[in-house]
Amino acid sequence: MIATLDLLQRAGRRESGLFWYGERDASGNGTVAFVVAPRQRMSWGKYHVAPEALAEVVQRLPPHWKPLAQIHSHPGPWVEHSRYDDKMVSSRRALSIVFPSYGRALASFPTGAGVHEWQNDYWYLLTLEQASHRLAVVEGTVRVEDYR
Repeated sequence: MIATLDLLQRAGRRESGLFWYGERDASGNGTVAFVVAPRQRMSWGKYHVAPEALAEVVQRLPPHWKPLAQIHSHPGPWVEHSRYDDKMVSSRRALSIVFPSYGRALASFPTGAGVHEWQNDYWYLLTLEQASHRLAVVEGTVRVEDYR
């Protein structure tokens, strides 16, 4: 989690996008092994990762690694998806997580973050209880890269 917050905070007062990649087990549970910030355009109210920039990241991944979550920050406390966020998600098979205040104001994860899951043709904001069942923070080492 430290790597994710650090990358979001490095963007300063601009929205930024990151991705979590790793392996999934037979039950579909994933373990994050790689946190990456691809090349992107960042501004106060939105960010954009071009398909080519995402392809650069994906081409370097081991073949068994899958997208686990797409992460981005918002300027204030609001963690719901905007319509722009809905359109910009790169995979409906991964979670979409929004961190408030550019990754600065966060209680114990996932408290305070917006964890969204694609269900019935819509990105649903999970309740804290649902998000806590979908995500668990464990100790470990992750590879971190920043291409911004």
